[in-house]
Amino acid sequence: MNRAKVVLISCLITLPLLAVAEVKLERVTYHSWPGSYRITNGIVEVIAVPRIGRIMVYRFLNGENVIWENPAWRGKLRSDAPKGVWANFGGDKVWPAPQTEWAKRMGRGWPPDEAFDGGDFSCETLPDGLLLISPVSPHYEARLIRELRLSPDTPRLMIKQRLEKRGPPMTNMIIWSVTQIRSPDLAVMPLNPRSRFPGGFKLLGGGDVEERYRYRSGDLLLIRRHPRKATKVGADSPAGWLASFHGDVLFIQRSNFHPKAKYPDGGCNVEIYTNPDPLKYVELELLSPIHRPKEGESFSFDISWQLYKLPNIPQNDVERVRIVRKITK
Repeated sequence: MNRAKVVLISCLITLPLLAVAEVKLERVTYHSWPGSYRITNGIVEVIAVPRIGRIMVYRFLNGENVIWENPAWRGKLRSDAPKGVWANFGGDKVWPAPQTEWAKRMGRGWPPDEAFDGGDFSCETLPDGLLLISPVSPHYEARLIRELRLSPDTPRLMIKQRLEKRGPPMTNMIIWSVTQIRSPDLAVMPLNPRSRFPGGFKLLGGGDVEERYRYRSGDLLLIRRHPRKATKVGADSPAGWLASFHGDVLFIQRSNFHPKAKYPDGGCNVEIYTNPDPLKYVELELLSPIHRPKEGESFSFDISWQLYKLPNIPQNDVERVRIVRKITK
């Protein structure tokens, strides 16, 4: 037998033994929400719940969910909320406009738009993920389309987002991704060395707090959840990412920054909110530039998520800063 045939036979024997990475999709009932979907690649899993328009789970297989879920709202729907009360399911969702303009369009400053936040989304399966489509908001005459695509061989989740204007009137709109996460060991926001804000960031709620809950480390703002006080900060960050540490897991969300675009809240494209006890969660928020789409127009704002398994649990913030700098450089 010649050498070429030996090599060919060897290859044919070896190929079936190689693990082929792939994304698997499974329709499940999750916490009494039927029609939910589990997406996994053997490394991480994502669970989306179209009935409430949310991503509710993102974790390593057999690991702890980095997303915060509200046990009081498991299996419930937005319609179960009394009038004027936010259906706080937890999870990840999108808001369609700067909060300063909600009252103008909805006649109220809170709770959020009921189509985007808690609406019953339609969905279509994809080879590597899921397409989620919101109802049309009666306040904005717009709908959201989110395309979730999981990498076949890494923990990376791509989220393509498009807002479609379906009718009048023209109004300021954004794609504002809001992810409620379990209270982290530390949340990190990169700052702009040429920021328009004094100190590199803007206080959006809660005022000043003790240094252990918020302080700078060079061009990074380090944030912890305050147990007795709601706090919120934003920044005009060219880096466009936010991070959180959960034991030996690092969670990073990424987006693109457009320096010439107009952003909400005086120019913020990244924001972090911390909630006081007893609901122990933090929000990582990525914001698109402000758009004024006409009927029939649309705009997009794509983001990505990634989990990193660390070799051990960082013992202090010096270690955490070193790790996040290395990964995001």
